[in-house]
Amino acid sequence: MTVSDLRRDERTAYLESLLPAHVLQRDAESGGLLHALLSAVATELTTVEDDLQSLYDSWFVETAPEWVLPYLADLVGLDGLPGDLGSGTGAGVSRRGVVANTVSYRQRKGTVAVIEQVVRDVTGWPTKAVETYRLLGTTTHVNHVRPERPTWASLRDAASAELGSPRLAQGALTRFAHTAHVRRVDPGRHGGRGRYGIENIAVFVFPVQVYEAVDVAARALGDPEDGWATHPLGVREPWFAVPATETTIEHLADESDLPVPLRPRRLLALLRAARARGVDTDPPTLPVAVRIDGADLLEPWRLRVRGLEELATDDAGTPDDPSDDPPLGWQVTVDPVCGRVRTYLDGVATNPGSVLVRYAYGAVADVGAGTYDRSPGHAEALAADPFTGDTDEGGDRIESQVLVRTGPPAGGLRTTVVDGLTDIAARWAATDPDLTGGTQVLSVADSETYTGTLDVDVPAESRLVLVAATWRGRLLLNGDVEAPVPGVYSPDGLRPRILGDVVVTGAAGSAVLLDGLVVDGDVVVQAGDLRSLTLSQCTVAGRVVVEGTVDDGNRELAVAVRRSLVGGIDLVGTVPTLSVVDSVVDPALTDALADPAPQGPAITATGTHVTVDGSTLSGTLDARILDVTSSLCTDVVSVVDRQRGCARFSYLAPGSRTARRFRCVPHPDAAGADWPSFLAGGPGATSLGSPFYPALSPAAPPSVRRGGEDGAEMGVHHHLRRPLRADAARRLVEPYVPAGMQIGLFGS
Repeated sequence: MTVSDLRRDERTAYLESLLPAHVLQRDAESGGLLHALLSAVATELTTVEDDLQSLYDSWFVETAPEWVLPYLADLVGLDGLPGDLGSGTGAGVSRRGVVANTVSYRQRKGTVAVIEQVVRDVTGWPTKAVETYRLLGTTTHVNHVRPERPTWASLRDAASAELGSPRLAQGALTRFAHTAHVRRVDPGRHGGRGRYGIENIAVFVFPVQVYEAVDVAARALGDPEDGWATHPLGVREPWFAVPATETTIEHLADESDLPVPLRPRRLLALLRAARARGVDTDPPTLPVAVRIDGADLLEPWRLRVRGLEELATDDAGTPDDPSDDPPLGWQVTVDPVCGRVRTYLDGVATNPGSVLVRYAYGAVADVGAGTYDRSPGHAEALAADPFTGDTDEGGDRIESQVLVRTGPPAGGLRTTVVDGLTDIAARWAATDPDLTGGTQVLSVADSETYTGTLDVDVPAESRLVLVAATWRGRLLLNGDVEAPVPGVYSPDGLRPRILGDVVVTGAAGSAVLLDGLVVDGDVVVQAGDLRSLTLSQCTVAGRVVVEGTVDDGNRELAVAVRRSLVGGIDLVGTVPTLSVVDSVVDPALTDALADPAPQGPAITATGTHVTVDGSTLSGTLDARILDVTSSLCTDVVSVVDRQRGCARFSYLAPGSRTARRFRCVPHPDAAGADWPSFLAGGPGATSLGSPFYPALSPAAPPSVRRGGEDGAEMGVHHHLRRPLRADAARRLVEPYVPAGMQIGLFGS
């Protein structure tokens, strides 16, 4: 045992236990000077032990901190190791793999497999390398026919046609032969023409992360024939299959290893294989599972791929004469292209009470409510919250936690969020008014839909944390949940939806933090004296509104939007500060199913000091003072006080009136020349369900794609540092390219 393993109040006692009893007795009689000395020594000893442990960890590349990796790279002769590519910003990339595998790279130098692995390790993105000379259409000898590279597409082989489509995996999985290109391989020009050359190797990267959503409530679209949408806003979204993990460098990536949309025929093949193994096949082996009205998961034969097979008419899952068959109960047709589930009871389209779906979806970054691990972002939001009611040394004081989960109440569980808020309000009311301070945590522990307006009234010097998280207490056999340590919860794997508004009222010094929620309505702060409102990793379909007049309340309110998607922000003139970090503000969210998409202002805060950092705003911005960095403002920006604030490394729509600018685009003399283009059509209802929403297109002007601070792109994906990762991959993979060959990096 080391001193570092003990709590602060136990360290001095541990050191005293190592001394003889008579020494301690003598010290107690003489005034406790030795006790005071040991207290000081314990603190310094902890520092020394931590430093020694860090030095030991630095001996191994698997455990070394990031700052040690360049020193380890020197030991293996690795030159040109890139700087920090975002390991601490949620980018999901580290230089550790490059350093660890350098020796293995050199043993396989010149092979296409090592090119794949180097690019994957540097960028953190799944990668597919293709020797395009193997796909050239040539006249072959009759003794060496190459049927694996046909020059004509067969209309009967639909699977090959799907794989050959450039819309799937950028064409990286195609099996068809092409005519030779004489251009140099250049992904940025001529639509990528030039890849099919004798000397070319095309390297496709897939900057999409795949998240598995388990028992997520689907959204009813009204008529039974319209079905249920898995996207929380009801828009179309493609489903994915969770990619397999490649374990060896020699393995060349295929469809199962890449984050590509789930093809209907691939899903059909998996379902047929599951049905062939029997109706009791474990559904988690499939990329899709459906649960109706809280019952057990439907058997594979009850899942039908829409457009490729009919509903089953017997309990074996095969069409038969339905005249003599008993009712078959629930069946569903699934559409992985649009993200739709349609339910049928005894063959008739019928809407049940609820539909829970297990599926996977894709996104470029961890922004908005999602089933990814939100622990780092949640910790950052708590640390940045200006709430001052927690006075305990060493961190926030969690007074109590309330767990919300659907189903029969047991073990102190609440079945609705409204019930949980009522419980917390009762605890606040029963607390001695003189004992203010502390945080109440309301954890929503599933991905269900909760209907009703949430009224939150926070007393003085108190904070409410409403978070999508599970407790770490054990689930007992009787269904009860063992009481966990206060403040210990796991914000991971959940995406609950609030069907209604969230209305907040706060007394002096109070605070509210929302994390991981889909709010299908507005977040409204009524007149009062709230100290802070933080939206972290949330999706708010409506707008964030702070009500009141110039004469009442909220004069110290700090509003923060972090890694979130919101439909707009409207603040009364008394609100002093607004911070928007790594977020998207898009009025199209307010009615995602509308056609055309709703238009409106992004931010209206004429009396507020607004700070925008690494965000994308679709709509006008009105502020009193503005500091904007590495952001995209696609509509006019108007600032009242242009003597303060600054605009840096950002795109500002022509006609904007801001304070001084530093390396912003477009230049006043070339208005409109640097208009940003988006990969999925740009912010708006038509692209909300795209995994690339709202990513910049590779065809966007370099002044926008690389115009952010540190040479990264502008907008919400600035923190991913995608251009820097692509540049590092091109530089580090060059020594492993076969002599006389050249590579082109596609998809970055």
